[in-house]
Amino acid sequence: MSTFDEDLAQLNFEYLILARDAIRSNPLEAAWRFGLTQNQISMMETLTVEKIKNLACTSRAVVSLLPLQTPIHMAPSLHGALLIHTGYAER
Repeated sequence: MSTFDEDLAQLNFEYLILARDAIRSNPLEAAWRFGLTQNQISMMETLTVEKIKNLACTSRAVVSLLPLQTPIHMAPSLHGALLIHTGYAER
């Protein structure tokens, strides 16, 4: 495996672990932060470290950066309102 592939696999692994842990902590916030659908959340919250290692080595980036498209007149506090705890994480 080339250095690029190794670095990409490490980045993928860390991203997937972070996303899985965020999903387990607060699924709604994780959906917003990572741009995930309900199906992706359901699948990712059950991933084991071994499965994450396998996914991370696909030689493709799993990281996707989503631009924060905020109209100039929208206050940053409105984005914070999206993160208010709704009790969804307490199942």
